[in-house]
Amino acid sequence: MRRSIGASAMAITSTAAAAPPVQHPVKCPYCTSEFDLFAASWCEHPGARASKVCPRCTRCLCGHSAYGEPRFWTEAPPVFQKQGFHRLFLFYL
Repeated sequence: MRRSIGASAMAITSTAAAAPPVQHPVKCPYCTSEFDLFAASWCEHPGARASKVCPRCTRCLCGHSAYGEPRFWTEAPPVFQKQGFHRLFLFYL
């Protein structure tokens, strides 16, 4: 922390670096391209069925055969919940 003294008041400014954005790299099951899950766009499928879109092949996981299987889902950890995930498809781990 650095202090600078002005003519009438003392201002305190922080020199600490900003924390880098949270990232979670995953591989697309369709094209095998790696992308950041948190930076990727959500698809336009309604409600809880929405998934992330691979920026390379532009496909989402909503149509994947395992997407409708309950055993492929778990409660999202807190870091994922902060990114909009309530439940987590295991292909995203």
